[in-house]
Amino acid sequence: MKIDDIKTIGVCGAGTMGSGIAQVCAQSGFFVILFDISDTTVQNGLKQIDKNLSTAVSKQKISEQEKAQVLHRIRITSTIQEVKAELVIEAILENNEVKQRLFNQLHEVNGASALFATNTSSIPISAISAYVPFPGRIAGMHFFNPP
Repeated sequence: MKIDDIKTIGVCGAGTMGSGIAQVCAQSGFFVILFDISDTTVQNGLKQIDKNLSTAVSKQKISEQEKAQVLHRIRITSTIQEVKAELVIEAILENNEVKQRLFNQLHEVNGASALFATNTSSIPISAISAYVPFPGRIAGMHFFNPP
């Protein structure tokens, strides 16, 4: 897969890191599906993105039109079956079993072509990929805060 093949990026985890990663991806022109198991968390994540973009508008870093375009490229969901993307970035809690379970669910939703990345800062990628059927499609993609 080439970068040009990636049109949609799924981001799992809508907390500080996940919402920031989703914002960066949407500002880079990708369509983004922002997922969290909690409706409240995913809605709060989108509110934080809106607030960040409003700050950028007030500082004249982007226009209102650019803000609207970025927000238009982000869709939120608390249903994992809706996280269909060419690239999925995980930014959830630092628990290896939970990450493995998430990647296995994402594999069921996305099939054999999607690429997966983890934002882990403490778990070896080999440990995360050890119990999934597609270890060669998981990579580390660490972001510092803020993304």
